[in-house]
Amino acid sequence: MSTALCRVQLLTLEKDSAIMRFPIPSTGVNACALSWRPPPELSARAKDLTTKGDITEIEAWQLIAPSATSITVSSSMDELDYDTLSYSTLPVRGELLGVLDLTARPNSTTVEFACPSGADSLVVEMRCQRVACHVSFMQIRMQPSFGFELVRRRE
Repeated sequence: MSTALCRVQLLTLEKDSAIMRFPIPSTGVNACALSWRPPPELSARAKDLTTKGDITEIEAWQLIAPSATSITVSSSMDELDYDTLSYSTLPVRGELLGVLDLTARPNSTTVEFACPSGADSLVVEMRCQRVACHVSFMQIRMQPSFGFELVRRRE
């Protein structure tokens, strides 16, 4: 994440999801993946994660353009204003990057995909496939770390 603190919620009753921006790692081959690492079971951070329902299939969609229904949204995904987003102004989905199982240990990773070129970040919509799915946590950069991350294969 580009910020040190991020409240992440995935709530799916029909329409809810979370939009996340990941900085693109600068070194490595042109192969990226999204990764989820749960908090260690015996860590004090385990209480920072709240889940309900089926969290075994969380879709990760690349967002490729601002919403076509709003002319006030910036034309660049790097300049997207997260404070003005609503379900009716969600950015346009592109490729399904993969599906993550948030119950997997020690982690869950999508299949590799081409790292975005010409951009500073990758903007992704995380969406539960199942109705009544809920994931909530604080993505704070501290040890032990947990949460979502964009990773790039090393050379």
